Amino acid sequence: MISWRAITFAPAIVALFALALYFNNSNDQFRGLACLGATFALAMVWLLLAARASENPASPMRMFIPRITAFIVLGTAFLGATRWSVDARITTMEAGFALFYIAAGWLAVRSFDARHRRPELKVVGGKKPPRRNGGKNR
Repeated sequence: MISWRAITFAPAIVALFALALYFNNSNDQFRGLACLGATFALAMVWLLLAARASENPASPMRMFIPRITAFIVLGTAFLGATRWSVDARITTMEAGFALFYIAAGWLAVRSFDARHRRPELKVVGGKKPPRRNGGKNR
């Protein structure tokens, strides 16, 4: 079954990315990069909500979050550095997005760390477990 997060966020992310491409092709770089940043911000919110809903603290997503956060922040920093001479507003906007990505990634990791690994207990129905030595004292 598809979660409500996938039904809600996936179409919005695709639409924002399409708008980013449209604005970029229309030579409206500020709006295009704003839509691109919002696309990744929405993806990070999706990741944060998925991390909060996860019941397994040893999930592979726990290791994925810092990697994707670093990748997105490095891409944002590179984009902001290369657009500095074109428009300083773009660099400021990208710095804001980078701060948001770092905060969302940190919160997602903290939500995993808040769950302690608990042992899985089996319910034993009324019977005593058999003794190893067959009940004899040696």
